[in-house]
Amino acid sequence: MVLISLDGAKPDFIEKFIAEGVLPRDGGLARLSRRGAVAKQNITASPSLTAVSHIEIATGSTAVHNDIPSNTFQAIAAPITSSISGFAAPIGGYRLSPLGPSPQPTAQPLWVQLRQHGKKVVTATWPGGDGADISINSTVVQQAEPTRVTDYTVPFGAFGGLSAQGFSLSRSDFVSDPAVVAALQSAGHSSYSPVLVTAQPIETFSCASAAPATCTAAATLDLKYAIRVAAIDTTNDGKVNYDTLVFFDVTRGIAAGPFQAPSTGPAFARLGGENAPFFFEGSGAKVGTAYFVSALAPDLSVVRFARYGANYIPRNAPVLADVEDINTNIGFWRPQADFRIPERLSPGFTSFPDVEIEAMFEDMVKTFVRYQAAIGERAIRKHRDADLVMIYIEQPDGSEHQFLLTDRRQGTNPKDPHSIGANQDAAKVARYASYIRAAYQAADNAVKRIADTAGRDSNVIVVSDHGFAPFHTSVSMLNILRNAGIDTSKLAIRTSGPAVNIYVNLQNREAGGTVDPASYNALVTQVANAVKNAVDPNPKFNTSLKDGRLFTVVESRPLQ
Repeated sequence: MVLISLDGAKPDFIEKFIAEGVLPRDGGLARLSRRGAVAKQNITASPSLTAVSHIEIATGSTAVHNDIPSNTFQAIAAPITSSISGFAAPIGGYRLSPLGPSPQPTAQPLWVQLRQHGKKVVTATWPGGDGADISINSTVVQQAEPTRVTDYTVPFGAFGGLSAQGFSLSRSDFVSDPAVVAALQSAGHSSYSPVLVTAQPIETFSCASAAPATCTAAATLDLKYAIRVAAIDTTNDGKVNYDTLVFFDVTRGIAAGPFQAPSTGPAFARLGGENAPFFFEGSGAKVGTAYFVSALAPDLSVVRFARYGANYIPRNAPVLADVEDINTNIGFWRPQADFRIPERLSPGFTSFPDVEIEAMFEDMVKTFVRYQAAIGERAIRKHRDADLVMIYIEQPDGSEHQFLLTDRRQGTNPKDPHSIGANQDAAKVARYASYIRAAYQAADNAVKRIADTAGRDSNVIVVSDHGFAPFHTSVSMLNILRNAGIDTSKLAIRTSGPAVNIYVNLQNREAGGTVDPASYNALVTQVANAVKNAVDPNPKFNTSLKDGRLFTVVESRPLQ
C-alpha cells in the first residue's frame, strides 16, 4: 500500500485539469482516477491545516484527541511567549504534572500498531515520522520510539541557517583571473569568451563541521566559505555571449569531479536553466543550497541571481542511517518553494522584476517536488517488502499560498487597495493561473513516478490534507481584542492561515502564568464575545458574511 499526500490539492482543480489536458491522460492522477476509485466527498480536519490534517490521517483521530490543533500553537505548561510547531509536537498529548511523556497517549500513528503486529512501514517526509524526541521547557515529553519512528524514516528538511539572498552585479564587478581560468580548464570547462570573475567574494559565511550546528552569515563557526562567481560563454557563435555563472568557494576551488552525493563541487547555473545545487563541503549537518540565474546580459551589463536558502535533513539519532542513505544516494535537502523571495522578505530582491522573482519560485517548485519524489522512490526501492509506504509531497500548497488569484476581492497589487474587481491586472491573473497549473503538473508527475516505481502489484492511494481558498482579507486579532478593552498582555495569539488560537497566561499552568484561575472564565468569555462580534465595515469584502461578521466558528474552552 502506497499512500501519497498532495498538500492542498483541490479535487475540483484536478478534475478540471484532467478534462482540459493540463494533467495528461497517462499521468499519475488521470490514470488513478480512470482505473481506480475516486471519493466524491470526505470529512476534512478542523482546522484544515497541514500538520493537523496529516496527523489526523496518520492517527485516524481528530485534533481534540491527537493533540495537534494547528500548524503553530501554544504548548500548555510552556511560557506564554513560546510556540511549538504542529510538525514537532507530541502526538497524543503529554503529562502536565510532572511534565513528561503521557503514560496513555490519546492517539498513536497507524504505523505504531502495524509494526507491533509485524508489518513493515516506511515514511518519506511524512509529518510525525521524523525520529525526533519532542521537548517542552527542555523536558522530553515524547520520545522518538515508538511514536515517531518507522522501519525507514526520512524527516522533512530543516532550515540550515542562511536565508535566501538576491544579488545584482554588473560588468564592473568582474575582472580577469588567470588562476580561475586554469582551474576551469583543468576541470574540463571551456569558455568562448574571456573568463571573467568577481574581484571580491559576493558573500562570506561559516558552517560547523560537527552537527547539530548548521551555518551562519557570521564567521563564528569553524568552516569558512567565501563565494566568488565566474562568468563563462558556452556558445561557440563568434560573439561575446556570457550565458553561465560558476559559483565556487575560494578555499576549495574548482574541482573536476565526479562528485559523490551529497558533494556537488562548484555550481554551474545557466541562464534559462534550473538552479544549480551547491553543497557546503565539510558541514556536519550536511547543509546545501542552490544558485539560480534570473538575468544575464551577454556583456554582463546586467547580472542578477539568487542564492536560495540553505537546508539539510535533520540528523535525528534513531533515523540517522536513513538520513545518510538519502544524502548519499539522492543528495542533500534541496531548497523548497520559498515564499520569502516573491514577498521580498529575504534581502537583496527589492529591485528584481516580478517575473524574475516568480521564475525563481517556479524553479524551486519543479526541482523540489522532483527531489521529494526521488526520496519516495528510494524508499520503495530500498524496501520492496514494505506493507505501507507514506509519502508527503509539498505541492500544490506552496504555489496556492503564493499564486491562487481567483477571487475578485483579491488585490493584484498588494500596495494598491483599488486593484480589485475590474481593476485587477488581467495579465497577472493569467500568469498566476499558469503557476497553479504548473504546481499540479509537478505533483501529478511525482505521483506517476512513485506509482511506476511501486509497480502494478501495489495499491496506490492519493489523498489531500485539505483544499484551498483564496486569501483576500487580512485581520489583526490584536486590534480586535484591544478595541474590545481586553488586556492583551494576559494573552497569546497564534495564527495559521484562517485559524487563530488565543491562549490565557494562566497561573499554575503556563510557566510564569499571571492570570488568577478565579478570573479565567470571565476573561475567556470576554475574548470569545469580542471575536464573535468582530465585523468588517467594508462592504466590498464582507458581502458573503452574515451581518458582516468576520469569524464563522468561535469555540471557547472553560477552565475545568
